[in-house]
Amino acid sequence: MLKTVAMSSSSKTKGCAVTYRAAGASKFGTCPAACPFNPSGNGTSTVDEHYLEAVLNAVPRAGFSMTYTHFPPEQWHSKTGPGKTTINYSAPDMQAAVAAQFAGIDSVAVVGPDFWAKNGKNAQGDHGVPIVRCPAEYNKDINCGNCGSRDGPLCARRDRGYVIGFTAHGARKKLAMETKQGGCYAETGPAGIHWERTRNETMESTDVDKLLAFARALPPRTVLRHHIAGDLG
Repeated sequence: MLKTVAMSSSSKTKGCAVTYRAAGASKFGTCPAACPFNPSGNGTSTVDEHYLEAVLNAVPRAGFSMTYTHFPPEQWHSKTGPGKTTINYSAPDMQAAVAAQFAGIDSVAVVGPDFWAKNGKNAQGDHGVPIVRCPAEYNKDINCGNCGSRDGPLCARRDRGYVIGFTAHGARKKLAMETKQGGCYAETGPAGIHWERTRNETMESTDVDKLLAFARALPPRTVLRHHIAGDLG
């Protein structure tokens, strides 16, 4: 099931078009079952190839498109390319994110509340890979819709050469930092409510058809953030 929102009112994604994705039986059904943040016991081990292709091609005219996935890069990275949606590997920890970025895979990771105090908002990992803090965390005037100004959001920039770090937040932030089974930021709060509603939606078309039609109908220069909750499975 796919939920589309043409204009988000959330403080983080204000001004963006966003989507949510879930399976009918479980909201985690499109997520990797092996993801350490997935507490449900549900999910899948493989990417949906048809849906992946749709996500890569669902880019607004003259706009920007980005998403995040917990699936291992070997299942999707070879399909990415210029003019496509930027897929960020949501790594289990910063060390894994830095290693992936060094290998040319755009990556992000969650860090603890004290990380930036110790390292600064522009830190550095192994191999000299820069670690850049999400600007919306320290500047109340920045969100996904205006991040990066005319050059587009940092997370939408392909082959950018740096990892983006997000500080653990929400009711499950302690679990997120311990990388135990649980800690998904989207499981609770407003995102969790939308995600649960997505699971119960009735659809008249496939996720692929609905997504491509949605992206085509968006105004030029829209920022589209796929999967506020859900994944490529």
